Amino acid sequence: MDKMKIAADLVRSGEITYIDYVSEISAAEMDISEGRFRPWDVSYWKTVRRAHSDGKKVVFVSGPVPPEVLYAMDCIPFYVDFFPSRLLQNAYLSSWLIGETEKKVNPDLCRLNKIQIGSLLAGNMGVIPDAYISAPIPCDSARTAYFSMERLIKAPSFHFDIPICRNSRSLDYIEVQFGAFINFIERITDKKLDWESLRYRIDLSNKSAELLERCSLLRKVRPCPMSSHMNIWNELMNAFAPTEEMLSLLQKELEICRSRIETGESPCPDGEKHRLLLMHNMLWQGLDLMDWLESEYGAVTVMDGYSFRKREFFDHPDDRADCFKIMCRRMLYGSTAHGAGAFGDDILDAAYGVINDYSADVSIFLGSSGCRHEWASLKMLTDSIFDKFGIPTLIFVIDNADMNYKSDGEIKSAISQYMDTVINKN
Repeated sequence: MDKMKIAADLVRSGEITYIDYVSEISAAEMDISEGRFRPWDVSYWKTVRRAHSDGKKVVFVSGPVPPEVLYAMDCIPFYVDFFPSRLLQNAYLSSWLIGETEKKVNPDLCRLNKIQIGSLLAGNMGVIPDAYISAPIPCDSARTAYFSMERLIKAPSFHFDIPICRNSRSLDYIEVQFGAFINFIERITDKKLDWESLRYRIDLSNKSAELLERCSLLRKVRPCPMSSHMNIWNELMNAFAPTEEMLSLLQKELEICRSRIETGESPCPDGEKHRLLLMHNMLWQGLDLMDWLESEYGAVTVMDGYSFRKREFFDHPDDRADCFKIMCRRMLYGSTAHGAGAFGDDILDAAYGVINDYSADVSIFLGSSGCRHEWASLKMLTDSIFDKFGIPTLIFVIDNADMNYKSDGEIKSAISQYMDTVINKN
C-alpha cells in the first residue's frame, strides 16, 4: 500500500497528531536531501511542539504578525499559513481535509484555507492554542477564513484591520491598533512587555534579514550556487526570524553558497542553461518539480512568487517608537505577499527587478484557481515583460493546495511544451 496513504490514515484516525506528522515530513526531507540544501524547518516544528513543556504560550498566527513581540513575551507563534505547505505533500490527507471542510464551512474558500480549517476541524492538531492573532491579507477567502478559524481555535483572539491602500494614513491606523495588540499579549501572558527582551529579538531579526539578503544576492552568480527550494523561506521568516535557530539555518545556506561558488558547482547536473522567474504561486504540491526543471532543462529557479529578496531592517533598534513603526509597515506591506492585492506598479517593479538583477530568461505565471482577484493584472504583467525583455510568459492555472486540480504530470507536460517550443525552440 502507498506509504502516503498509510500515513494519511494514521493521521485521520488520530494515531498521529498533525504537528507530529508535519515534523516527520520535515525530518524525512532533511534526511533525503543528499547534499542538496533545502530549507529545513525541523527546528521550528520542534520549538512549537515543546512550547508548553518549556513554559511558553502557543499563539496561532495568520498573516505577517510581528514575531519579535511574540518571542519577547515568551510566546511561540504557530504559523497557520505555513502549516499547509507540509500537509500538501500528502495528496491523500490534503484532499480529505478539503472535502471535510466543504461539508461544514463556506465552500467558496480557496483550498489552501480549507486545509487550514480542515486540520482544525479534525481536532487532532497536537498543539493547544493559548491565543489567536491575524493580520489578514487583502483576499476575500483569507478574510473569511480567519473568522472561521477563530471559532474553531476557541482561544482569545485579536485581529488587525489592514487597509488595502498603503499610505501614511493607513500606517497611522495600524499603529493605533498596535498598542491594543501589545495590551492583548500582555493580558494573555500576564506580564508586561520587556524592552530588553524585545531588543534582543529585534537584533536577531535584523541579523536574519541581513543573512537572507546576502544569500539572495549570491543567487545572481552564474552558475547559481543554490537549488530552487526557496519557497519555504517565505513563511519560515515570518514565523522564525527572531531566533538563534533561524540564524544557524541562514548561515549554513550562506556557507554552502560560497563553497559552491568557489567550485563552480551547479544544482543542474548538465550545467545551468536557464534562469526561471516563477511568479505568483509556489509549487507547494510538488517540490520535486524544481529538481526536474534543473535536471531536464538546466533551469534553476532564481526567484519564486514575489519572494523575500530583501526584508525591511530595524534601522534604529534602540528607538522603541521607530521599531514599532517598522513592525506596522511590515504588516501593511507584507499583507500583499506574492502580489495579492498589490498595485500594478508594485507587481511590475517586482518582476522587472528579478529579471534585471537575477538575469531571468524564463517566465512562468502559476495562477492559482483560488486567487482570481489578481488575474486582472495578468495581461498587463505578461505584455510588459515581453515588451521590455522579449520573454514570453507561460500562463498556467493550478491550485497549489489540491493535486487533484492539476497533477504533477499535467504540470510537467505544460512546462515541457513551453520549454521545448517557446524557450528552446525545438
